Amino acid sequence: MDARDIHSKWVVNLEAQDPEASVWLGWSALARLRESMTELSTHPNTFVRVAFSQSTFESLGELLTRAEECHATEDPHLPHPRPLSTERLANAANELHQQAQFLQTKLAEPGATHVISRQEVTAHQSFIDEWKTIQAQLGMRGGPRPPLHDCSGSMTMSLIWGW
Repeated sequence: MDARDIHSKWVVNLEAQDPEASVWLGWSALARLRESMTELSTHPNTFVRVAFSQSTFESLGELLTRAEECHATEDPHLPHPRPLSTERLANAANELHQQAQFLQTKLAEPGATHVISRQEVTAHQSFIDEWKTIQAQLGMRGGPRPPLHDCSGSMTMSLIWGW
């Protein structure tokens, strides 16, 4: 599923053993973030291209796949049968946070936007904006904020309808 196919009211509920580490993230926002990452990592202009680790792509892809699997069941609100690694998700969040900060700094440099086209600036800004959305959702309900350290164990994932 791509982001346009996901209703904005679907929420990915990640529950950790530590309730303070549990978070709600917009499923469509996660999908848009993944699409933005893909666009930036495959861009033909090497000045615009951004490298994301395979692990980060896999972690986000696994999260989105599990959301789709939950959605395809008779009761999407039930937890997915396979837990997710908290450490892998935290590492992915830390990398995404670092890349968003780097791109924001890069775009703020004098003359940086003159070197690349308006479309390329928009691609960078889109990623930054999608990450800011996810980051704000991470912090809701007193949840964790990147950089995330000492994350271990596993998280169960389910879908919730509504914000």
